[in-house]
Amino acid sequence: MYSKIKAAVVGSINMDIILNMERVPDVGENVLGTSYGYACGGKGANQAIGLARLGAKTKIAGKVANDTNGHKLLENLKKNGVDVSKVSTGGSQTGLAAIILDGEGRNRIVVYEGANAEIDPDEAADCIDESLDLLLVQFETREEVVIKCVNRAIEKGAVTVVDCGPAKNFALEKMQGVTIITPNESETKALTGVYPDSEKTILEASKILSERSRAKFVVLKLGERGCSVWDGERLKIIPSYPCKVVDTTAAGDSFTAAMALEFVRSGDIYAACDMGNRAGSFAVGRMGAVNSMPTADEIRKTYVDKTSEI
Repeated sequence: MYSKIKAAVVGSINMDIILNMERVPDVGENVLGTSYGYACGGKGANQAIGLARLGAKTKIAGKVANDTNGHKLLENLKKNGVDVSKVSTGGSQTGLAAIILDGEGRNRIVVYEGANAEIDPDEAADCIDESLDLLLVQFETREEVVIKCVNRAIEKGAVTVVDCGPAKNFALEKMQGVTIITPNESETKALTGVYPDSEKTILEASKILSERSRAKFVVLKLGERGCSVWDGERLKIIPSYPCKVVDTTAAGDSFTAAMALEFVRSGDIYAACDMGNRAGSFAVGRMGAVNSMPTADEIRKTYVDKTSEI
């Protein structure tokens, strides 16, 4: 359904090590883990694969090292249909994320930036031209890279979606007029000083983000509550879909990719957020990042009663 959309992602490419345990240890305590494993990840790579699995023509700009992890990550991207011609292999060390999962599927993540912190802003922006429909960025690369690429995409007329992860205070004022800005709860607190735990605080935080970025839409990812949309005039909550939580890793990335594509396709922010909720709810039912990204067919089969328009 999104096969005609040309999308680009500028962002991180990491190898993930996933550490499973019943509970996270306290300081100075040893806890026996249940299992561990490796998986391809990074918010940029996750979102690029999320776009490609949904059918978009997707390329990614980023950086890895000429090492074992870098080779595996590039092969995985290519296997999932992502164009990696704009990924440099000249990094000092490929990025790594350590993901700690407790018995309830909740995650805690430690990120080692490595080559992701060495991306050249001008080289990354070279992936953006007039043919591009969508640019998706996150905050796992340097601030100047994100700002340069977003402003280039705005100039070229592409839809720009800014995923505000991981949580940090970012100079949103330096990229005015993005299409959609979409932080989760902790990222919202980092950017606004307001934690969105009620309709009042959701509205307050959304207004602050709107004023800082001049975004057309502010979409807050609210976990099991779904998401909220602020369009400058009214606030609307889009509920999530019931699901069994296995692993929340990359649920936000899956949401963002699906939301972005549906918005490009339909121009309807509410339909876009509903599609994002479907993808996010699907993703939490699977272990890992890339493996949890749904295809369009999987969304159709899972939410058949609400996808007649797809």
